[in-house]
Amino acid sequence: MQLKFLAMLIIAMTSISFASILIVLANAPGPVTAFWRLTFSILILLAIKPSFNLKPKLLFYPAIAGFALGIHFASWMESLMHTSVAISTTIVCTHAIFSAIFSKFLKESVEAKQIIGILIAICGIYFLSGAESDAEFIGVVLALMGAVAGGVYFTTGRVVRNKMGLHDYMLSTYFFAAITTLILTISMQLNLFNYKLETWMFFVLLAILPMLIGHTFLNYALRHIKVVPVTASVLGEVVGATLLAYLMLGQTLQPQAYLYMAIILFGIILTVKGELTISH
Repeated sequence: MQLKFLAMLIIAMTSISFASILIVLANAPGPVTAFWRLTFSILILLAIKPSFNLKPKLLFYPAIAGFALGIHFASWMESLMHTSVAISTTIVCTHAIFSAIFSKFLKESVEAKQIIGILIAICGIYFLSGAESDAEFIGVVLALMGAVAGGVYFTTGRVVRNKMGLHDYMLSTYFFAAITTLILTISMQLNLFNYKLETWMFFVLLAILPMLIGHTFLNYALRHIKVVPVTASVLGEVVGATLLAYLMLGQTLQPQAYLYMAIILFGIILTVKGELTISH
């Protein structure tokens, strides 16, 4: 049984690592990419299993999670238009820290090691934001916004995971997230339809690889095993995305940037050791 979940996690993290690459290749505004990723995910989920059963009294949870997921996706995806995959992904993966903090607010006080971890990660983000001359500061800010919103999304998912079925929760959450990104797209007067065929192909791939395979496998695994630390997911995504960005996009960083990335990841490990959540 453990081998089954290990295989699922490996497949999930491999799929998730492609997310940032596909977003860059799509080359569309963040809210637009987020909307189509979510919309195609909903359509595929409904095609696989048309049935849907959601109790109205539980609607609050997917509404909150969906709003947070929409902000998480839109801001992070837009950040990739302003900074490198490695920097954006490392910063947005601090969602694990915010998830741990928000979870503690619901349960118990924050431990000393977690405060230290948060401070270390913040210092790392500060230095990383100035490590690359080509990186725009707005990219760092957007990635950090995505991290905070991601913390809300993942915390909500942990609260509700024993209250709703996985299929129903995913569908309803993605629906509210799609509405959120659609509102952002319209309010920002962004082009929603006029894109090249290859861009639409990347939208669909985003729905299949990181969303339906990555998110679904991680959600399923974390409902059955409690020994999988979040650090494995975060480290896997950052390393995988950075490696893929080098191989597929030719993106490289200055040596000091990798040091600051390592500092952030160390801060995440201290903060969330023993906690559980999922990634992109």
